[in-house]
Amino acid sequence: MNRIAVTGATGFVGRATLLALRNAYPDCQIRALVRKPDERSLPSVFDSIDVIGGDLSRQPALQLLAEDTDVVVHIAAAIAGNNKADFATANIDGTQQLIAAIGRCAPQAHLVHLSSLAAREPHLSWYAMSKLMAEQVIRASGISHTILRPPAVYGAEDPALADFWRLLARGWMIRLGPKQARFSLLHVDDLVETILRVIQIRPDGALMTLHDGHRESESESGWSWPELASVASEQRGRRIRAVGMPALLLKGIAQLNLQRARMMRSTAMLSPGKVRELIHPDWVCDNADIQEMLNWSPATTLAQRLATLPGWNTAQ
Repeated sequence: MNRIAVTGATGFVGRATLLALRNAYPDCQIRALVRKPDERSLPSVFDSIDVIGGDLSRQPALQLLAEDTDVVVHIAAAIAGNNKADFATANIDGTQQLIAAIGRCAPQAHLVHLSSLAAREPHLSWYAMSKLMAEQVIRASGISHTILRPPAVYGAEDPALADFWRLLARGWMIRLGPKQARFSLLHVDDLVETILRVIQIRPDGALMTLHDGHRESESESGWSWPELASVASEQRGRRIRAVGMPALLLKGIAQLNLQRARMMRSTAMLSPGKVRELIHPDWVCDNADIQEMLNWSPATTLAQRLATLPGWNTAQ
């Protein structure tokens, strides 16, 4: 392994991936596409990384990123937006631009694409549709590739779920979906280990889901809200109080948030599409394909890592 390129390197999953790659391949040249490379806030892992300034819309930067690489790990994606075009530009067009650069500069490279379980339900949101279409672009490209569809990914450095974990640590679980909903989770360490395994094996054309392996019972895979509250109660040593957020209220807040974002020229994280994702009753996936292809099994449980999540150590 001589060269590995990474997009989305400054995000939560991207930083964890860079660190794991540097540890696994100490002599390998690792390149990272960074939108604002002059910022002094870049983590220390970037000290040993070749930083390339640019984004997925800039073909010259993408060609520098891809040139003679063995593997490209594509993590960059828009997770928030105010319209369909916001997601399409980054997630579909950006993926097309990256594929074009790989075709020109590293046709032998293997692309590891981090998609999302949301791509399974493209009718729910602009985001979900854009992730599915990005997968389709890759599959039609003819380049060697592996696509991973993780569920909700959590970890100590993730800002997206930080408020949820802080409230849970204080004894309150805000349920953002129906009480009967089931969902899968995955710790970032297991996701990164999977990416490393894919780089080693490179299963061409594979599309695989993965999760933490949790089962509430032999017949019930994934998590339920009551089961999540139960595990948190055991860790905390006190009862967790669950509060359901009515779907109509969530939808109203999301619509107002979207309108405000458009007026203020900011980006809406909570949009009507995101609410449809949140209230969808089934986000459970399985590990059958990934265990067969990669001989991979999750090593991290939520009970083990709750104490490392935001707010937990300071909870009273």
